[in-house]
Amino acid sequence: MRAFILSVISCFLFSATSWGQISQGGSPLEIAHLKSAGVPVIDMPAFNIDLEVKSANKEQAEEKKLKPFKFAHGFNVNISPEKDGVWTTNIQGIDVWQVKIRSEGAYSLNLVFDNFHLQNGARLFVFSENERYCLGAFTSLNNKSSGKFAVMPVAGEELTVQYEVPTGTIGKKDIVISYVGHDFVGILKSDDRRPLYPTIAGGCNIDVNCDLGEDWKDTKNAVCRIIITRTNPPASSEICTGALINNTAEDQKPYVLSAAHCYDRWEYAETSVYVFNYESPYCAPLDGDPSNSVSGALMKAQFDSMDFALAELSLIPPPEFRPYYAGWERSVTLPDSTVSIHHPQGDIKKIAMDEDLPEITDFSSRYTDNGFLKILRWDEGVTEVGSSGGPLFNMEQNIIGTLTGGLAICANPIDDYFERFAMSWDYKSDSAKQLKYWLDPSGSDTQRLDGKQFYEGEEICEAFTNLNDDDEHDNIPIFVSEEFSGYWGGTNSVGITEFVEQFSIYGNEQLSGISLGVGKIDKNQSNTQSQITIKVYDGNEQPETLIYSKNIFIKDLVEDAMNFIGFDEIVEPIDTFFVGFELSNMLPLDSFVVYQSLRPANTENFFYFKQDGIWQSYKDESMGYNSIVNVFELVVCNTDDTLNDKSIVDDPEEFLVFPNPTQNVFTIAGGSEITEEDILISNLLGQFVEFKSTKIHERKIEINLAGNVPGVYFVRINTSEGFVSRKVSYVPW
Repeated sequence: MRAFILSVISCFLFSATSWGQISQGGSPLEIAHLKSAGVPVIDMPAFNIDLEVKSANKEQAEEKKLKPFKFAHGFNVNISPEKDGVWTTNIQGIDVWQVKIRSEGAYSLNLVFDNFHLQNGARLFVFSENERYCLGAFTSLNNKSSGKFAVMPVAGEELTVQYEVPTGTIGKKDIVISYVGHDFVGILKSDDRRPLYPTIAGGCNIDVNCDLGEDWKDTKNAVCRIIITRTNPPASSEICTGALINNTAEDQKPYVLSAAHCYDRWEYAETSVYVFNYESPYCAPLDGDPSNSVSGALMKAQFDSMDFALAELSLIPPPEFRPYYAGWERSVTLPDSTVSIHHPQGDIKKIAMDEDLPEITDFSSRYTDNGFLKILRWDEGVTEVGSSGGPLFNMEQNIIGTLTGGLAICANPIDDYFERFAMSWDYKSDSAKQLKYWLDPSGSDTQRLDGKQFYEGEEICEAFTNLNDDDEHDNIPIFVSEEFSGYWGGTNSVGITEFVEQFSIYGNEQLSGISLGVGKIDKNQSNTQSQITIKVYDGNEQPETLIYSKNIFIKDLVEDAMNFIGFDEIVEPIDTFFVGFELSNMLPLDSFVVYQSLRPANTENFFYFKQDGIWQSYKDESMGYNSIVNVFELVVCNTDDTLNDKSIVDDPEEFLVFPNPTQNVFTIAGGSEITEEDILISNLLGQFVEFKSTKIHERKIEINLAGNVPGVYFVRINTSEGFVSRKVSYVPW
């Protein structure tokens, strides 16, 4: 057999420091086979998709329905390098096994491996050549004691599994593919997403990054989407919701609390995939990026009659996932208001609120009497299928229950039922059927434990964007003499080659990557080399010094969704910097556009572009617009503005900010002279905000924050020796 190595698509790089779903990145070797001896294709049996959809809809329409979301028909299989596929030997010291798996009409395919024991030096990839979608490399670091391993769905009706082992070793018994899931809904970001449904989540759902979720910025990071594989007949893949939860030892054990009915069997936790931060970057229904995922967990406690399940993830989510461990309360006192954060229909993260007292009640005869909290009616938002297992919080942001089911839909948001955390605590004495043994290992007998962010210092990561709730994303056109000339955020005929966004984040910040909200991709079929180059510049008024760049093929990105691009090294810009991209190798019929939002006059500009080699900022007063904001989201670590920044004054105690908290007006008093021009104020996203100032003394200035949203703000005071940074809480009556 004649074969040679070519370049191939790059796989998604999640992290190279941990285990589980997290991969090591890199590219699979591409093996060119003779047409007479290609890679064998294993076809899944045909099934009645219409009947499957009707069955799923019927299950989801039953009275007092449970709320998992079925999206895939499952096939139990036995595919292995020992008896299937094809081996190509000794390609530069590597033996390569390949097999193709196809299920006609699938929008994506998800796999579960059994007997998964990769040897040292081996690499495993799962990819779709047609969709240019790739997972891996998975290595021996992904081995688990259970021998099971599940991967995220891969777009398209056909995928390739490729296993690479050093020549001379025997890899035929290292893996077995035991399950193939045929996605008949379309849960991945793609042009055909959700083709069988008129919408994704119902229109009454509220994105977690809207105003309603403003005070839940940390707690929301505890909530995850769970992709669960059921191998007992009829095999299927379903979506539920869960939440990382703290324990009294505060030892960062990654327990995830969800619903028992989501798993059915304890071993299903081992083949589930837990996806964090799957959300829109701002208040808009823009598909999130699902790359923050962990494969597998071990069930610790589960009780069907109370419908709770507590599993321990196979790894501690890394800092870039921004994990938060939610608190809990087991008091029998009911809260006046409640909130649930969840993934309705497996969609991006949403938030719902009920401003009334829940009611203690039964769910059905199958479940423990008085074991549930009933939400009589949601005042804002709702839950749907896929929300099962989602946490119910009190207003102290502590978990008091998990969603079992109910009648609530957008048209009639009534009667949802949540397992009672207080009753599940120790209703059963068996440690495998209670929460107490696992969540109170210290034996404190406390009624309440607050949530916690365990990472500190350089490992504190946050997401930053210049978008706000008033923005609406779109592909913004350029018109010259009323003629369409391309896009402000992409391909054009007016000589614009680069597009960047200004950010101001104080401290020794470290950029981990950027998500682009891609709005349009039209590719000339003969052009596979068009690409964007991600760039990071230092600078103040405009980009000045290029400090990082990374090339990405446009064919590897997906439109109408956030696309995360991880950086291959630590990128440490100064406080004010610019991040964006440059287009190259574009053909006349190619189009690539990043979503943007137009803003009216008297708003701050963050958007800069390079036209004919000169940097400029956007302004079009004739159209009533003053600025454009790119749909970008940065993942930034080491964001504490007091960490090791040499420009911070050594003795900042000479500056006082009072009163703090403030209702509107506060005073800055210093030991040296300060002027109004010396003061900048930003919110938690790094966005500068407007304020009124009055100098009442050479060392004292009065600040009025009226008109800004309530929250925490950073006050930066420039001095001749550096700057002082202070936090102030703005709490208007």
